[in-house]
Amino acid sequence: MSIPADLDPRIERTRRVVLDATAELLGECGFGRTSVEAISARSGVARSTIYRHWPDRNELLVESIGKRVEMSEATDTGDIQADLTRFYEHLGSMLNNETTRSMVASFFAEATRDPELAVLNTKLTKVRRGSASRLIKKAIERGDLPTATDSDQMAHDLAGGIFFRGLILREPTDEAWIAGHVERWISIYSSG
Repeated sequence: MSIPADLDPRIERTRRVVLDATAELLGECGFGRTSVEAISARSGVARSTIYRHWPDRNELLVESIGKRVEMSEATDTGDIQADLTRFYEHLGSMLNNETTRSMVASFFAEATRDPELAVLNTKLTKVRRGSASRLIKKAIERGDLPTATDSDQMAHDLAGGIFFRGLILREPTDEAWIAGHVERWISIYSSG
């Protein structure tokens, strides 16, 4: 739901409190157990007010995740290793945060059961992969990677390793690890 630029500060505060309470509950309980009733109790905002701003529970949950899991910008500086490292550091940082990691894991799990969330997950994945893929394509054009490189597959390989380490293994995905991960995949694709 888009927020008007001239939003009353009281409404803005109420929305922020509700979104923060939602994020906390998503991190603690997951999608399935984060109800509007629980959000109301945690935030102190009446259910009727919550429904006035978010008529659909999923809309509220998704907006709350969106506030925590914003996409990073893919910037092409001409150094593919530095560019991909910077791009994926954002993802690694999110997965190092326990609340955000739990929210993301819950979102993925619920997207396997909820068709509306599955569509959203596909869109978000496409956007993230597309940003990384564009960086990789520019590197191919510059001759930094072989012309046979499949940019979408390389973007999948890079993200997949980060998600596996952060969500499944629950190991740190800090800047140093991300840099090494990117360097390994560039080496694999360059040699192959």
